Amino acid sequence: MPLVCLPTNYCGQKAGASRAKQRTDKILIQGNPAGTQTVEAQPDGTVRAEYSFNDRGRGDHITASWKLDNAGVPIEYDGHGNDYMKAPVEEHFEIKDGRASWKNRSEQGEQAVSGEAFYLPMNAPPEFFAVLARALLKAPNHKLPLLPAGEATIEKAGKTTSGNTEFTEYRITGLGFSPQPIWLDHNGTPASVSSWFSVVPDGSESSISRLRDAQQKTDAAWSERIARALAHVPRGDLVIRNARLFDPRDLSVTPATSVVVSGERIVRVGPDADIKPSANAEIIDAKGRFLMPGLWDNHQHFSDNDGALDLANGVTSARDMANDTDTFLERVARFDNGSELGPRVLKAGIIDGTGELAGPTKMRVDTAEQAIQDVDWYADHGYVQIKIYSSIKPELVPIIADHAHARGLRVSGHVPAFMSARQFVEGGSNT
Repeated sequence: MPLVCLPTNYCGQKAGASRAKQRTDKILIQGNPAGTQTVEAQPDGTVRAEYSFNDRGRGDHITASWKLDNAGVPIEYDGHGNDYMKAPVEEHFEIKDGRASWKNRSEQGEQAVSGEAFYLPMNAPPEFFAVLARALLKAPNHKLPLLPAGEATIEKAGKTTSGNTEFTEYRITGLGFSPQPIWLDHNGTPASVSSWFSVVPDGSESSISRLRDAQQKTDAAWSERIARALAHVPRGDLVIRNARLFDPRDLSVTPATSVVVSGERIVRVGPDADIKPSANAEIIDAKGRFLMPGLWDNHQHFSDNDGALDLANGVTSARDMANDTDTFLERVARFDNGSELGPRVLKAGIIDGTGELAGPTKMRVDTAEQAIQDVDWYADHGYVQIKIYSSIKPELVPIIADHAHARGLRVSGHVPAFMSARQFVEGGSNT
């Protein structure tokens, strides 16, 4: 698939331009403005990006520059600044005389390079993900080896029009457990969207919801394919035999034990000799392996393939301690109906006040009326807990707690500013 570059060519090549070309992106967290990214293509082919955002006093601030070859692959990269937790970032990469070398806080190495290979920095601005996407679109079979290791491929997932701009959704495989989405317009200008963190060109903020909805459909279809391929529903009872069963009540391990599961319930546990499976039961021979109850994760923020990873690691129940109020509910519904792999989820809804350090949520309140309205919304949508956050006015804590308790919800959270832990508990927090 051909790639059309910008006039000064964000692919990194000179295009006869006599002056630099600059683009500014807006960064939004949960729909709230949080920072910017500027990308400037110089006449000599150098691209410079500065990326900065504020998330409750945390957030990256990275200044980076790079040069690309004719295939859009980096031959030089330098980055510095700080990462999300304010740790210093210094990173350098170059290819010289057929040898690639790199150094950052976590790794240092070099290796001979024959052909094109794409270096992935540890702490790059979002624009560099678009650099990878454009290079993959130009590469044979849309595939490139990665440095220090790995391989990435790209495929087109669909198109969406917002306003007068047509965006194409691409998905890059090879960077994580699931394909990573990115949107490009006809000039190759990128947009990256999610329910949590979005980076879009200045003036394109209104496109986020449309892009996110289309992207969510693609993600859900991918998750459903994985769920259908991996999940299995027993035709009757499920009997696990010959297991070494761990009992968390007394920390004992009992060999030669059987467990009978009927639907979603464990209905019997006992010695192998005492368990007589029904005629249509499915039997798993544990062959003396260790068997234990499903694990709980009491603090999560579900996204992407967290649900599948939970199950792969034995977590069958979890509590989500703050998420968006849209796609998260849809994800939990998919967990429940089997169209996405995931555990049982108890939902805790975050409520915060306003201000520079306010949490990443739409549920921001300054009055008792607003607070009661948000508690009711969470209760009406199946939440079991309210998570009070750090910027809530102290006088609102007992109002939130009393109404949440009246609706049957627990109350916990971060101790708000200008309030002691004792006052927080006395105001109605359960923890």
